[in-house]
Amino acid sequence: MKVHLFLIAALFAAMPALAQSRVAANAFPQPVPRYLAEIINDAARTHGVDANLIAAMAYKESRFNTNAVSRLGAQGIMQLKPKTARSLGVLDSFDARQNIFGATKYLRKLLDRFGGDVDLALAGYNAGPERVAKEGPNATKEATEYVAMVKAYYASASRQR
Repeated sequence: MKVHLFLIAALFAAMPALAQSRVAANAFPQPVPRYLAEIINDAARTHGVDANLIAAMAYKESRFNTNAVSRLGAQGIMQLKPKTARSLGVLDSFDARQNIFGATKYLRKLLDRFGGDVDLALAGYNAGPERVAKEGPNATKEATEYVAMVKAYYASASRQR
């Protein structure tokens, strides 16, 4: 009985955190399209990552454009490189659901690898985790700028919850 009550108490304690993990859709320079907000919220719940962090990355990566392709061949809303996408089980990087779920799964792995350090995880997402593990979050100028911009978008969204 004590274990059962403990689990119920833990569930209720976690509920505010779950409620906070919804996308603040109008907090970004461009509103998050409703269908993408739903996907982001689902991926956030599935992988235990704040939805606004995912949305901040999606805005920085592609401005919420599911058909985006970078000069280096990264694809979709979260700009997954084909090799990374395949390793995450993403068959179609231009499918918003697959792309967001794959990228969120990858972000969760990076957060776990770097002990929850968001700066390192974001830098690893941008510059590669091996390089960031060796050189730190300022491994490249691009990674430094990426982390700063994503965190600025994220902070804006966090204030609007």
